[in-house]
Amino acid sequence: MPSPAVNAVTETGRDALPAWEARCKSLGLLITVPRRAILAAMLELGTAHDAVTLLQAAREHHAATSLGTVYRLLRELEQLGLAQVQVPAHGRCHWRLHDSPETTPEQTPGNVRSMLKQVQHFLSELEKLGFAEAQPAAHNSVAVPMSSLPSHSPVDPTVDLLQSIAERFGYRLA
Repeated sequence: MPSPAVNAVTETGRDALPAWEARCKSLGLLITVPRRAILAAMLELGTAHDAVTLLQAAREHHAATSLGTVYRLLRELEQLGLAQVQVPAHGRCHWRLHDSPETTPEQTPGNVRSMLKQVQHFLSELEKLGFAEAQPAAHNSVAVPMSSLPSHSPVDPTVDLLQSIAERFGYRLA
């Protein structure tokens, strides 16, 4: 029997930590004892805090937690869309776990799916402006090796790269 989906964002109290661990694991993040301590500290503190404050709180759960581990985990959580960083004009960065169900890894900056959608939108906008045209659907499904794509000019490799990307999405630059 498949296990029920875990919504770590809405879990509270003693269920929150296991839910966040499951969410992290489902995205390929290894949960070690220090990382579990950092997650527990972030859940207990609730609001955004700097890495030093998180380290101090995490050490209450696991004394051997290091500042380097805190920073590495925060960076990974941010890249996976599980945490966000708040950068004040002057001072230390503050991190917090996402608490909004609308925030998913697909919506985070740097996510490949998000970037693909942005490229498709960009090509669609270029088509509206007359700078690109959509190719027939049969052409879209054919994977074209990069080496076989036509070259516009040896002087401007950027145009070649843009044309290659456009063709992969079923467009031709005008």
